[in-house]
Amino acid sequence: MANIVMLLGKSGTGKSTSIKTLNPKETIVINTLKKRLPFKGSAGMYSIENKNLFQKDSYVDIISLLRNVSDKGKDIKNIILDDFVYVMRKEYFASANTTGYNKFVTIAQHFQQIISTCENLRDDLNVFMILHSEDVQSDKTTVGYKVSTIGKMIDDCYNPVEVVPMVLYSAVKYDDKGNPQYGFYTHRCIEGAVEIPAKTPDGMFEEDFIPNDLEYVIKKMEEYYN
Repeated sequence: MANIVMLLGKSGTGKSTSIKTLNPKETIVINTLKKRLPFKGSAGMYSIENKNLFQKDSYVDIISLLRNVSDKGKDIKNIILDDFVYVMRKEYFASANTTGYNKFVTIAQHFQQIISTCENLRDDLNVFMILHSEDVQSDKTTVGYKVSTIGKMIDDCYNPVEVVPMVLYSAVKYDDKGNPQYGFYTHRCIEGAVEIPAKTPDGMFEEDFIPNDLEYVIKKMEEYYN
């Protein structure tokens, strides 16, 4: 079973930037939005020509690629599903003229099929799913965060956070001089009366907040499991 990690957080908090510390010869990026990676030199590191950047937004195509990498890409150790929730959103817009609750259940099932496929990939693969978060509000006050999906019907029938073993929540903190520090929360906690939906196996991380560095995350996973 592959190691599955969800990177959850708001736009601009360093989720995709965390890819830059990985070895591009051991990593592929599945890009659902055809969006440039947000770090210097990324175009030379990841490209269609290098065969480590793939532009896929159909759950069928993504599942096929995942299985192919697992079976034949023995040099690949890391898979990035960037802007992963847009697989769900694009399917929703493609079926905009279809009415009824079953449409939402089907979309959730397809999303879950991708996650289930990841669970059955090679044991030495690390899969990072990058998703955007949105506020959870009570009386017009933000009390937490959740995965930004396509509406309440999806939220009611399926919560992606519940089906993966690790969730790192990206955020930006500022030091006393106002300098930004990009990182990931590793444990569920309360920050300013807002609940952070992070989780990792007991004892994997001592720190509650780590740099947005996926190479470091992989090192800690290897130490923990091996």
